[in-house]
Amino acid sequence: MRERLRFIETYREDLTLADGQLIRLRLLCPSDKACMISAFAELSAQSRHKRFFSAKDSLSHDELRYFTEMDGYDHFALAAVEIDKNGNEGRGLGVTRCIRLVDDIECAEVAITVIDRMQGHGIGRILLERLVDAARERGIARFRFECLAHNLEIQGLISKVCRIVDTHFDGEVRIVETDLPNTEADPPQHAPEALFNLYTLIQALTIQSIDMQMDMGRATLNQTIGATRQSVGLMSSLKGTLPFQP
Repeated sequence: MRERLRFIETYREDLTLADGQLIRLRLLCPSDKACMISAFAELSAQSRHKRFFSAKDSLSHDELRYFTEMDGYDHFALAAVEIDKNGNEGRGLGVTRCIRLVDDIECAEVAITVIDRMQGHGIGRILLERLVDAARERGIARFRFECLAHNLEIQGLISKVCRIVDTHFDGEVRIVETDLPNTEADPPQHAPEALFNLYTLIQALTIQSIDMQMDMGRATLNQTIGATRQSVGLMSSLKGTLPFQP
């Protein structure tokens, strides 16, 4: 099967974004360590927190090795880099990767990162769509995403490319499982997915609002989120009567 893979070391795909920016998609490789360090430096503190769930000032040597030295099959990563009109590569713009789960070989955990100045230009969606294709040819049928509850950007991206089949929370981390589409067409919005998206929005707004009130404690936050979860649970039980189209 591996002999028929499209996404291997020789894969190159040059694209022009809507704003005219030229980019190249290719596999991330061991020689990209310096490029990754430069791209990491372009991430804001907020973007780093969304990616690593904590404050992070740098990448360690072991992290760089782990992120760039992969087997290309169970651990696979695609990079987007800028290129000039002659095809010469410049700075790194984004990376997406999937890591096959040991206890579920048809499922892979996914991460996506795009540097701040290029967010909103479509790079994340392009990378995720290609990652779907690469994963399918490696026998992966489902993706698992872990993201902070208030990271609505990545959750919106997930719903545009994949069909959400399960979602739950571990504290403030939302765990989303999807299946992989057969085409690049946007999946339909299903009632359960719309309900959970509504819950996510309410939870994110609750967190942001409470963060602005310095005298309000974590206990109050948890009570508010708990009440929101109960409300959404009630909505889920009534989903047959809600005006969402299956």
